Amino acid sequence: MKLSKQGFTLIELLTVVLIIGILTSIALPNYSRSIERSRAVEAMAVIKSINDATYAYYAAHLQCPPSFSKLIVDMPGAGNTKTVVGKTFTYKLGENIGTAATNRIFGTSCASATAIRNAGDYKYRIWNPYKTGTGAKRSLACKGENEKSIAICDSLDLLEGTPPANF
Repeated sequence: MKLSKQGFTLIELLTVVLIIGILTSIALPNYSRSIERSRAVEAMAVIKSINDATYAYYAAHLQCPPSFSKLIVDMPGAGNTKTVVGKTFTYKLGENIGTAATNRIFGTSCASATAIRNAGDYKYRIWNPYKTGTGAKRSLACKGENEKSIAICDSLDLLEGTPPANF
């Protein structure tokens, strides 16, 4: 009588599990970094919206907004405060970072919005160090507190500007 092989041997199963484990250990850090980078990109968009709303408020009232509730941007949890704690970032309205001249929203006397990430392995801050003058560009800047955070800032090409003294 001829015996037919049914199923897999223990060695074959262990080999497959080992290969899956190796692939997972390689892929998981890249996945986590990609998720964090997408959170930072979302924060950049929120900062842009807050700064645009601040500019609109300043144009209408010739003064900086006293709180998030006065802006035309919807910030969940925003009340009559200058700080909103979101799911992944804390947003601050009109926080002075660096010198007053480099932190103002272009065309106003209002300080830029700031996004602060302080969760787990990631501790960094994104803000807008407006630069003026010949050849200057207006862009966001990022300051990380540890190696993983600096890598996120670097992946966004935001490692520039005056780093905040009060991280």
